Amino acid sequence: SYSFAALIYEVQAAVGSVLFRFRSQYASLPRLLVKDFEATADAASLLGRFNKEFAHTMKDHHHSYRSVAVSCMCSLGSTGPEASPAGNFIKGYSCTDLSFRRVLETLLESCYVPKAKVQDLASQIIALSEKHGLDVSQFGGRACGSGKAGHLLQIFVRRTLVDRLAYAAKPYGYLDEARSPLSTWVNSNTSAEVGQARVVANPKFFMRADCVRLNVASADPTFHKNRKDFQTELVGILSMILGEPSLRRHAATGVYGGTLPSWWSAEDQRQHDRF
Repeated sequence: SYSFAALIYEVQAAVGSVLFRFRSQYASLPRLLVKDFEATADAASLLGRFNKEFAHTMKDHHHSYRSVAVSCMCSLGSTGPEASPAGNFIKGYSCTDLSFRRVLETLLESCYVPKAKVQDLASQIIALSEKHGLDVSQFGGRACGSGKAGHLLQIFVRRTLVDRLAYAAKPYGYLDEARSPLSTWVNSNTSAEVGQARVVANPKFFMRADCVRLNVASADPTFHKNRKDFQTELVGILSMILGEPSLRRHAATGVYGGTLPSWWSAEDQRQHDRF
């Protein structure tokens, strides 16, 4: 469950649609920049870095941890520890120790939007969000009318990839050895009422429907109803900048970490939906 980060996730989904065939009409995308995963591509490397670097400082609140991983509960019916989908859905869960407007602008720059256009584009995106009812109060825009800023992202990971992308966790990101490996625990008859996980949201997997499936629901009824139209318009705005084939290739190469996947092509990726 999340709230203030929703616009960032939505923009990443739209960029993924324009550049990489991501089906943004179904869900947002929690991470986009492949280069962020060079040192932490999977759960094993994340846990290794946690034990060596993060456990003694900010734990799973460390910037380098946040940049690649999401905290989640293992079932829609989970009651804890710490949080639960039912308890947090309406307001969402979010940290406020950062400038969300600056995060948005930095994201657009990382997607190779010309710097001269970044601030204006960010303002257009915030205005579009207000039009469709998405809470952008942390971006300098309006709050949603209902006051229900929460969203719920449902993540389905292919069975053979569960332990590659996730590990059973205690609060703050410590390994939960009693539920490890996570694939064995989720495949058992053990109750999933209590239990967290940390998921490495590597876009190389999260943008492929044969690896990860995502669904999103929003507590605010206006945005929940309007989300597909919002994504269509957002993709249209981004396509006006990233739509030219040579720029699309340049942007896609940068976002994907320097080397494009074999299935990528320079034409409009929105016309393809097999990934």
